[in-house]
Amino acid sequence: MKTTVHQIAASTFIALLLMVINVKAEGTETKASSHATIEATLQLENWMTDETIWNSNWINKTEFFQETEATLVLEDWMTNTQSWNLNAGFAEEIETGLELENWMINEGIWQDNIENE
Repeated sequence: MKTTVHQIAASTFIALLLMVINVKAEGTETKASSHATIEATLQLENWMTDETIWNSNWINKTEFFQETEATLVLEDWMTNTQSWNLNAGFAEEIETGLELENWMINEGIWQDNIENE
């Protein structure tokens, strides 16, 4: 059974290969002119050739200002130990143990909920 399937697959592959080799695909090329889009011609404008715009000395014409920053100052809160001691404002919480309350063990409450569902 396996041999038969392999022979059929091999013969099909060879047949397809021979068909692909013998195909002559002529005349399927498309001409570039049929897909060309028509664009407007480029126009030179005055600013494109204006020497004052493209002058290489443009750096000399602009003014640069050195930006100054304010000096750094240490403020009181930056050096105050109380502002950096984050644990000082928190009180330690003590958890109580788990307790059973009446509503948790009341059969009537649980029966009403089961019947309503």
